[in-house]
Parts: sequence; structure tokens; C-alpha cells
Amino acid sequence: SFKKVKFIIANSNFTKKLGIEIGLPKEKIYVIHPGCEEPVKIEKEYGLKADKIYQDSFPKIITVARLDRRKNHQNILMCIRNLKEIFPKIKYVSIGDGAEKNNLIKLIKELKIDNEVTLLSAIDGKLKNALLKKSNLFLMPSILYKKSVEGFGISFIEAACYGVGSIGGKIGGASDAIKENSTGLICDGDNIESIYENIIKFFKNDNYKKYGNNAEKFSENFYWKIIVKKYLQLI
Repeated sequence: SFKKVKFIIANSNFTKKLGIEIGLPKEKIYVIHPGCEEPVKIEKEYGLKADKIYQDSFPKIITVARLDRRKNHQNILMCIRNLKEIFPKIKYVSIGDGAEKNNLIKLIKELKIDNEVTLLSAIDGKLKNALLKKSNLFLMPSILYKKSVEGFGISFIEAACYGVGSIGGKIGGASDAIKENSTGLICDGDNIESIYENIIKFFKNDNYKKYGNNAEKFSENFYWKIIVKKYLQLI
């Protein structure tokens, strides 16, 4: 099949590298990132619902992802427990469902961070966007779990659309979705201390505002009207 096709599309430089490692012809592989919808205006109703969830918290940290081991919610929760000492009003919101849900609920209780963490599963997309826009950090320090790895991470770009910077894991394609020290930071997701230190760095001297502004501009490169043209240029 690969001998017959003219183009092989990789969704990140990381997946391109994987393709080359298994013998795909390098000259046929082109990197075209996934596209995203342009941000929509947040309706007042959903903005108020998001405010009710976050209340007067700071920092407001969010993850939008399935609850599976690769997404690394367990290490995020460990960091939230430690960050309480520095940020007594910290709030972490996780949007998503999955096999790890019960384990995460148990861990939340063990760490005594019930007040700091809110797990949401099936919610309206408009509320998701409102929660993204009102957050200060999108956090998803993904790891390699068995053979599962983050190929790109479109969620980083979706957060960026609403002016929110990110912290992602060094394993996988997150470095294509996050410009290091510009739109966010890259950490070692397997190392809780690395996640913790990068979160501290993210908020030091109000860096999160700079990352958010840069991320919003960067996200424009991923609008579908831009991405589609890259496919058209090939053909």
C-alpha cells in the first residue's frame, strides 16, 4: 500500500519519525498537523456556569482528555496536593471519562483534595469552551503507557484558541503543539517533580499571561482554513 501512495501524512514530527523508524519512505512523508475550529464567543449562561465551578480560585488548571493512564491524571493529582501549599485557592478541573475514573476518585480522597478537584464527564461543548477560556493553564503531561503515546495533542491547540497556554509531556508530539517557553512548557510526565517545577515556572512573574497571549496567536496556524490548504498544495 505504501509503495502505491504518493503521500503519507504524519500528524506531527514525532509520528513522522516513528514512520521512518519502521521503514516508511522518508521522501513520501509530509507533516500536516490536525486542524481545529476557530474559537466561538462564550455565551453568558455558560460563562456563569464556569464561574460557579471555578469560583474565586487561582490558579485555574484544566485538562480535557480521556481518563486513561497515558494522559497521566494520576501525576497531576499528586502535584495538585503539593501545590496547595503555595496556591491555597488552586482549582483543577478535568473534563473526560474513561477506565481510570474510579482509580482517580479514590486517589482524590486519599490525597484529601476533594475541594480542589472537580471531575466532569459528559458536559455541553459550550460549557467546555467556557471552562477553557476562564482557565489559566491547560495541563496534560502525557506519558508512554505500554504502546500508547500522544501523537500530537489537538487539545493543546483548542486551549490556545481561547488564550490559554499549556504544559505537555516530552514523550510524543506535544512539542509540535506547544512552543517551548513561548506558548507553554514541556515537562517529563513520568517525574512528578518535573511537572511541579514547570507549573511553578508557568505562573512565576505572571508568565501564564505571556504564554496565553502567544498561544492564541499561534493557534491561528491550526485553523481548518489554513490546514486544508496544505492538503490542497500536495495534490
